[in-house]
Amino acid sequence: MASTNVFKFRPATLAAGDDRWFVEAWDSTLPYLASIGSTSQWQYIPSNLPGAVSKVKKMIADSDISAQKYPISSPEILLENGTPPLDWNKAYVAEISVNKEHIPVALAEKYSSTSIQGDIVTIPVGAMVLQGKSPEYVRAVIPEQDDKDPFIFLAFLMTDHRAGGLAKGSGSALLNIAKEEVKKLGLKRLCGDCWRGNGRRLVGYYDGQGLKAIGDFDVPKNEQDSWEGAVTEWRA
Repeated sequence: MASTNVFKFRPATLAAGDDRWFVEAWDSTLPYLASIGSTSQWQYIPSNLPGAVSKVKKMIADSDISAQKYPISSPEILLENGTPPLDWNKAYVAEISVNKEHIPVALAEKYSSTSIQGDIVTIPVGAMVLQGKSPEYVRAVIPEQDDKDPFIFLAFLMTDHRAGGLAKGSGSALLNIAKEEVKKLGLKRLCGDCWRGNGRRLVGYYDGQGLKAIGDFDVPKNEQDSWEGAVTEWRA
């Protein structure tokens, strides 16, 4: 059944403290992943990893810079070869407005405070980052950018599981925003990557959203183990 939640979308910014919230949302996925047998997707708490924290902060800082440099998404910002600039980045937050009475227990302390005016509060429930190039670890499948078949890359998509049912549908809604960005830029291709373990369960989710798997890759974690990934693609 489709979600009936209604979301609003805004740019993620350092000024709003969204880098901290992105990491909190990332942390919230671990209990959920354990519940579906996907513990190998993320084995460590992101907030305990300086590299993960700095990665998130850099993504949002890059989005802040990109918003100043490329304030409008249109074909005008494309390079002469028809590709998006490699420094093009867009980070998004999906939010929902609810009555304080309906705030999940896990978020009650933060959003039920008497210092917050009124009965309706707006809480973030989903996060996404789009980039103008692919990350190095997927380049056995797709290049950094492709002037014959240019794309934007879905670098980060996360749901805050502390929000429970209020977050339901936020991932799909954010992916629709990503597809619209592709169209605004005059492109026809959205690429991304995901974990392919646990029977390719997450690959199946993206397939249901229109992003089809086009190739697998492995990122070594140590001498015995690798992170198993798949590159996905949607075409306008």
